[in-house]
Amino acid sequence: MNIRDVKVGDKLLTDSGFTCLRGGQVLPVLKDDGGHFITCDEGKHYLDGQADGDGNLIGLTKVAEEVCQ
Repeated sequence: MNIRDVKVGDKLLTDSGFTCLRGGQVLPVLKDDGGHFITCDEGKHYLDGQADGDGNLIGLTKVAEEVCQ
C-alpha cells in the first residue's frame, strides 16, 4: 500500500515490528499539520516515517472496512 493511497478514516493493521505499537492492532488514520498518523504508545506515529523510497508503507496493511465491523 502506498502512502499516497491513505486517507483519513482508513483502518490500518500493524505488524509486530514496532516498539510503540502492538502487532495486530487495527487503528484509524488521522491527520494534523504534520501529516497522516496513527496513535501509538508515544502519542502519534506519522506514516511518512513508515514509507520506503517509493512511498510504500512498511509494517502497515490497509484493512477493508467490512472486516472492521
